[in-house]
Amino acid sequence: MKLFSFHNIKENAGKRVEHSTLFSAVFFSLFLCLLILPIIIFIVYPILLLFFKAFQPDNPVQHFRDIVIRYKTAFSHSIESSFLSAVLSTVLAFFLAYGIRTTGKWQKRIALILLSMSMVSPPIISSLSFITLYGRRGLISYRLLGLSFDPYHQWGVVLMQSIHFACMNTLIFTNALEAFDGKLYDSGRDLGADAVSVLKDILLPLLSPAILASFFLSFLRGLSDFGTPIIIGGRYSTLATEIYLQIIGFSDFAKAAAMNILLLFPAFISFLLYRLSMKKADERNKGQKEKTGLKLDQKHWMKYPIQLLLFIFLLFQALQYASIFLYGFLRFNKKQIFFTLENMDSLFHYNISTMGLSLFLAFSASVLGSFFAFLLAYLMERKMKRGKKLLDFALSVPSLLPGTCFGLAYILAFNKAPLKLTGTLWIMFFSLFFRQMPIGSRLASTALSQSPKSLELAARDLGARPSMVFLQIILPGILPSFFSSVYIQFTQGLTTAGAIIFLISAKYKVLVYTLFDAINRGDYAVASLIAGIMIWLSLAFASLLGMVEKLFCKKEVRR
Repeated sequence: MKLFSFHNIKENAGKRVEHSTLFSAVFFSLFLCLLILPIIIFIVYPILLLFFKAFQPDNPVQHFRDIVIRYKTAFSHSIESSFLSAVLSTVLAFFLAYGIRTTGKWQKRIALILLSMSMVSPPIISSLSFITLYGRRGLISYRLLGLSFDPYHQWGVVLMQSIHFACMNTLIFTNALEAFDGKLYDSGRDLGADAVSVLKDILLPLLSPAILASFFLSFLRGLSDFGTPIIIGGRYSTLATEIYLQIIGFSDFAKAAAMNILLLFPAFISFLLYRLSMKKADERNKGQKEKTGLKLDQKHWMKYPIQLLLFIFLLFQALQYASIFLYGFLRFNKKQIFFTLENMDSLFHYNISTMGLSLFLAFSASVLGSFFAFLLAYLMERKMKRGKKLLDFALSVPSLLPGTCFGLAYILAFNKAPLKLTGTLWIMFFSLFFRQMPIGSRLASTALSQSPKSLELAARDLGARPSMVFLQIILPGILPSFFSSVYIQFTQGLTTAGAIIFLISAKYKVLVYTLFDAINRGDYAVASLIAGIMIWLSLAFASLLGMVEKLFCKKEVRR
């Protein structure tokens, strides 16, 4: 009887385990479907509809041929300017990062602050500051030097894109140099190689993933940038600006969709190569047991010209942002400059109430979007066995699309029942939510990869509850990346123009639209005030988020 009872108990326990495992599998499948469904509706469906719209004409081949013939100049301008700005920004960023590594602590801190300012300002603001400083009536070119400089041409576009992209690229190279194994550099120097040989034979090959990532990311951003060519390009038009004019001026969605498909091919190739280079960089960093960072020669002759370049670039950046904050409070009378508050009155004639709506959209989309992205990334990394690459590609699609393409796809997808969202607040929210999704997904995957799964399994084997495993093992590792995702998505949501400029309505407008409207009217003083407001809002949110992060970190330490 005892043996029979023992077998019964063992058999019943096995059945309970099987039922529990089955229930967990069913629950996980249903929960994952609920998470994947919004991705299908708000990412996959709009993009497929965009392709359908592009091939909707009776003779799509002839339709595309006509578009290629008519806009081949604009398309070549897009490839040309994006390639040149990608090359120049990558080369410039490498030497800037090289110079930052040779400076002192406080100089490095100032340099990183000025470079980080580019994250809270779109290319439109950089173009605006360039006009106010070096335009035909610029503060430096005309007011100070008495020159009438014409920046409205191809090289003005390439210059502004290169300078703006170089800031982000410098941060990429700085992180790569900090993760560099300095022993390789020291070994080359100890064996008698000069600095140029070490740079050519050791440093550049090992930094090739960062170089490729910087180039392809800049090329992708150049293709989708329509604000800089519109403001500074003059007669030099790109395909992104032509798409913008087709929608705003003519409402020709079929032609705009076909033009977006044409622009999508180089963007798609650039994005794939960018992801490949980032994957190689991650694999190389994982193989390094000790990241000593690169310690450069402090007395070599290359240090001084590179630091001079760094000083000139940072001075240019400082003048750029100083002009944004000060130009709105200046009045010009012949060659005299006066401080005034008159431009503040002009500011309130614009729809400045859009600031509240912009803050609400950026904050809600960044917090909820980061939470959704981290939750989905955790399920993909820890639970999914099949379909992970396909889902990851679907999440990455918004990154490879130009902003105008993503905005147009939303107009085509949600302009009729059963999901009629055009003219409402929801279409702007979902656009920001899913447009920034790849940022959170990428940061979450990186954070989870640095937290070994074996720690979670060991904690569960020791009897820890799932809530305890999450709070004490998973959360401390992903919390800094989560706050970084919230901040990046907030700044992108506040300053983005391409993805949302087509989705505004008479009732719902955002602050970046007000900025764009002021620039188009030639009211640069008011535009400077609006740009300054956007930057201060981003910096204030960064400070608030930093305090919240410190508070959470203290609680985790106490636990």
